[in-house]
Amino acid sequence: MKKIIFFAYNLNIGGIEKSLVNLLNNLVDKYNIILVLEKNEGMYKKDLSKKVKIIEYKISTIKIVPIRKIINFANRSIFKIKNKNKYDFSCAYATYLPSANMLAKICSKNRVIYVHNDYNNTYSKNEYLEFFNTRGIEKYKKIIFVSNESKDNFIKYYPNLKDKTLVINNILNIKEIITKSEEKLDIKKSKGEKIFSFVGRLDEHQKRISRLLKTFKILVQKDKNIKLWIIGDGEHNEKAKKYIATNKLEKNITLFGRQDNPYKYIKNSDYLILTSDYEGFPVVFNEANILGKLVFSTLNISDDYYNLTNGYGILIPKEEKLMASKIFDTIKSEPKVKQINYEKLNEERINKIINIIENEEV
Repeated sequence: MKKIIFFAYNLNIGGIEKSLVNLLNNLVDKYNIILVLEKNEGMYKKDLSKKVKIIEYKISTIKIVPIRKIINFANRSIFKIKNKNKYDFSCAYATYLPSANMLAKICSKNRVIYVHNDYNNTYSKNEYLEFFNTRGIEKYKKIIFVSNESKDNFIKYYPNLKDKTLVINNILNIKEIITKSEEKLDIKKSKGEKIFSFVGRLDEHQKRISRLLKTFKILVQKDKNIKLWIIGDGEHNEKAKKYIATNKLEKNITLFGRQDNPYKYIKNSDYLILTSDYEGFPVVFNEANILGKLVFSTLNISDDYYNLTNGYGILIPKEEKLMASKIFDTIKSEPKVKQINYEKLNEERINKIINIIENEEV
């Protein structure tokens, strides 16, 4: 049985962490898997197969710089001696994590890196190049993206690495999503209500929570039966509470905070909405599709199969008045969503990854 190794930060709540657990659980019967974490913690640990061995690789944070550098250099040297080219495959699953990139390149010549975000939207050109250059991006055999947009932007800066790039979106636990969505939700839905759910971090820079709130203020003025459920928390949480109270929107906009099970909220709503300025590929798009919900989004993001405007969702403007108008006009026609066969898609994606592990072309 081949030995493979993955690197990440922890297994706390997050799309990357959940996707990693789903991937490893689908590979564990075929491979001997090691998962290296900087912090051996997180609520998703309970969902990870016991067959996966977790190793903690701690990074020193001692404030005295020379001592910190000596400790980290010593730990890295020991790791290199023990693990150099020891594995048949290695994966830096957390792009942002320096240790994941550094250690993945030590463990195997058959190495890949996952890119879960479109860094073109967060960095200037020089910052973008520095980010990937410091990770030795050219030393990876394959560079896996979760969206076509992030891959295409990468190729603009690294045309010489085009042949190494491919798009494979995240593996989904379909059974878990459906099962959890059927849990009882103690909220009574009134006749004629149209409920939108937002699932994600309450962040202004990327998610544009103020845009979401302002849009629904306009929508509620048009129709009191329109409601918004916000599932998540973040730095904009208190501002959101204040905005809702100031504009007397408590009956129409509800903040549920972070939930271990967002699926029952999606299931009991009519639509999912995303008002971000940029994303990698939101896993919640796929989760909403599995639960038969149409997505309204300011971004037309595509992956190896999904494209918002191919019947899975509605592209909406980023300006609040135009967004509200588009949403209002659309829901009057009661649009239906086209659903994807995720069982088949999961199988195709896993086979692509297996082909890479087996050193076969994809």
